[in-house]
Amino acid sequence: MRNMLLSLFTCLLLAVAVQAQQAKGQLDIQLNKNILQPGDSLIIRVDYKDGGGQILNQSAATLELLVENEQGLRTRLRWPVMNGQASGALYLPDSLPHGKYTLLAGLQQRFFEVIGKIQEAKNIGSIQAMLLTKAGDWAEQEVPVAPDGTFAIRNWLFEDDALMAFSATKNNNQPLNIRISTQLDSSYAPLAVAGRAFYIGNPLSAVRQTLTQPVETSQSAFADQGTILPAVLVRTTAKGPAEQFNEEHASGLFRSGNERLLSIMTDASALSAPNIFFYLQGRVAGLQIAQGGFNGGMARWRGRPVTFFVDEVRVSGQQVANIPMTDIAIVKAFPPPFFGAPGGGGAIAIYTRRGGEANYLPANRQVFKVRGYTPAAAALHMNKLSL
Repeated sequence: MRNMLLSLFTCLLLAVAVQAQQAKGQLDIQLNKNILQPGDSLIIRVDYKDGGGQILNQSAATLELLVENEQGLRTRLRWPVMNGQASGALYLPDSLPHGKYTLLAGLQQRFFEVIGKIQEAKNIGSIQAMLLTKAGDWAEQEVPVAPDGTFAIRNWLFEDDALMAFSATKNNNQPLNIRISTQLDSSYAPLAVAGRAFYIGNPLSAVRQTLTQPVETSQSAFADQGTILPAVLVRTTAKGPAEQFNEEHASGLFRSGNERLLSIMTDASALSAPNIFFYLQGRVAGLQIAQGGFNGGMARWRGRPVTFFVDEVRVSGQQVANIPMTDIAIVKAFPPPFFGAPGGGGAIAIYTRRGGEANYLPANRQVFKVRGYTPAAAALHMNKLSL
């Protein structure tokens, strides 16, 4: 998991540092259809072509998309460009107003990159950087720091928002004063722009004719002043990640305090277990997995049956056995009698990972929320100018 994000597009990112000057091309926007109904998906493909219609090899770049409707609501998306092409699908919810929509595309000759500076660095040498995505994936690397405190990160690719955290490599208790900006959120002049229109609903015949006409697009539509991302320092706390997760997500009967708390998300050995029943064997005193229980999820505690819960909803043992270990954050084992279990038996409560929470990062890290790319398949929501 740690190396997945780092190596995903290494071959593409190497091209960024050695990009050659290319003749200016144009964007060609292709839609699966220009008249759609709520519930449909708008499939978009954008090619960067030269004057002769040949695709230009823009190996690693970014496509900015602006969608505006007749009510003046706008939304903004961005997709990675690979080998001169970008594509994705936008699901059209029932809540979208009917009418004509304008789609504007602008190509910026940059990929995701973080530029930072450490105030009063004093030849720190390097820092540790960590990326935590909404999906719960994470990556970590040591980043060189120049004598003047500047550094750059260019080899991470992810969707949606994520958390990026920094700490000192030699002394983890040393807080750092860092400012960062992402190049995708900085001002830029598009390499090429283009526009298309589509309609949600049933347009009049006069409107149908306009949907096939090109949309005049200006580079000023993509003007952005850029931003310096604010940070929040995650300070030392006496509670570990499992205790923090339990405090935030356990409720009602599941906060009795008379339970054994096991942290799956911080136990590297947990991933080697086929399922949670194998993992619990020998870890909870008095809990016994019945014969066949590894597959069927049968368990007893001090001779009494055990009831299973996932995110505080009662489920069968078979459902619990089928949960991947990578999806589990914590497990709470309640000895009998547990008031939420019939017959006064014991209970096993499993809580699945949420992903992307700053509180689960190690202490004394300076944390930033950074914007990644729009998922290749996403719902279209208007009035969303920031990603």
